[in-house]
Amino acid sequence: MTKALWISLPVKDLTRSKEFFLSLGFETMRDVPEMVGFKIGDVPVMMVTLSEFEKYTQHKITDTKESSEVLLSFDAENKEEVDLMAEKVANAGGEIFSGLSDIQGWMYGFSFADLDGHRWETVYLDWDNMPKE
Repeated sequence: MTKALWISLPVKDLTRSKEFFLSLGFETMRDVPEMVGFKIGDVPVMMVTLSEFEKYTQHKITDTKESSEVLLSFDAENKEEVDLMAEKVANAGGEIFSGLSDIQGWMYGFSFADLDGHRWETVYLDWDNMPKE
């Protein structure tokens, strides 16, 4: 049976990607020549060089300037943490493509692209104000 889930993302410059995610406050969990891993929440996220990624997938890598395959989302403890993450992303050279905003009256967040164009979302979920069915 399934024991764990982890995500692997292709990156053009492993050093720059590592610096980017370290500046957002994530710590490395694995750092080897062709990849570096970060634990985001309970999910390991591996940044893998393009050539190594293509070996694993045996598939063409998506051009993130033209299309997206996935939106990776992680939560925050409160709105202030979301604001701080947006500041860190901007300072680290990420592209905020959907600015800070209230969403559906019970969420607060923003979306950004990392240095390789992978799409991310940081969101605070106010479960007490979530609409009831």
